[in-house]
Amino acid sequence: MQQISLVVADDHKLFRDGIKKLLELEVDIEVVGEAADGIETLEMVRSFCPDILLFDVNLPRLDGLQVVRELNNLQSEVRYVAISAYDDEDRLSALSAEGVQGFVLKASGKVELLSAIRSASRGQNYVDPKVAGKLLTSFYRRKEETDQLYELTPREKEILYWLSQGFSNSEIANRMVLSEKTVKNHVSHVLKKLDLRDRTQAAIMAWKVGFAQLNPDSVHKILEISRKTV
Repeated sequence: MQQISLVVADDHKLFRDGIKKLLELEVDIEVVGEAADGIETLEMVRSFCPDILLFDVNLPRLDGLQVVRELNNLQSEVRYVAISAYDDEDRLSALSAEGVQGFVLKASGKVELLSAIRSASRGQNYVDPKVAGKLLTSFYRRKEETDQLYELTPREKEILYWLSQGFSNSEIANRMVLSEKTVKNHVSHVLKKLDLRDRTQAAIMAWKVGFAQLNPDSVHKILEISRKTV
């Protein structure tokens, strides 16, 4: 029987404890780590390299969609099962576009949860019957152009972040301890990779995909993890 290692991420400890208790009864599933927010989730996955990440869609500090995008950018081989209190079609479609294979509701039962975990571990899709009818987009659909953001290097991402906060090249240079010329070159690379005309368009993209809304501490931790993995 194939063993499945799993990290569970949810900001409610009682829920995590309940999931762990339930999964401990299954001989083929082992919970190797747990996280209370998006940043901890990235660190747990990087540390334990689990087969499955079971995560709440609405994690604090870094939500589920942002976590999945960052892990995809780090070329993690983990497979995803999303768990949510709501059957939000737009959110589920966005997650499916990023390669999430399993979806269950918090109101679902043990059978649905175990089916999602085991299906994802085999590389198969599983959608809770309660939400299957609402998930109109197919899994693994072509990523939107805005997802090119996650192809940037850690330094380019940091420059894009400060650019999206309205900082000038000289202000970014002071903050990152770089020369203004270096920052200018990086901005040019960012615009070229994203196929954008100017920094205003770049800032709009950063806000559109949720990157600009992060607080500086979260951004630094994400980039820290990215640099260690590269």
